[in-house]
Amino acid sequence: MLILGGFVGCGGGQTVKTFPVEGTVTLDKKPLEKGTIYFKTVETGALDTLDIRDGKFHGQASEGQRRVEIVSYETKIMGTGAMKGEVQFNLIPPKYNSESKLTETVKPGGPNQFTFDLASK
Repeated sequence: MLILGGFVGCGGGQTVKTFPVEGTVTLDKKPLEKGTIYFKTVETGALDTLDIRDGKFHGQASEGQRRVEIVSYETKIMGTGAMKGEVQFNLIPPKYNSESKLTETVKPGGPNQFTFDLASK
């Protein structure tokens, strides 16, 4: 009798340390009602995602220089009849997300408190 078996598992990679981050996001001087803030490390692809609620965010992010991207979507009904459907629009201009030049440094010892004052125009 021949028994074949295989093992599937993780490589036991290094755990990435994260640190507390918090802050505020305003759009046109008003707290951003809801949205998402991304802390990205472009070189490694590391991504930390935090929810924004009533202009505030808090959570954990990896250490180091991070590119910051902020999005907030609004759903609208578009079209008529059979062509009617929901479409999502990003309320935040591309200069704060897909074209973002925003950066922050997440430090192990903190404080990691960040303020983002965005303008829709």
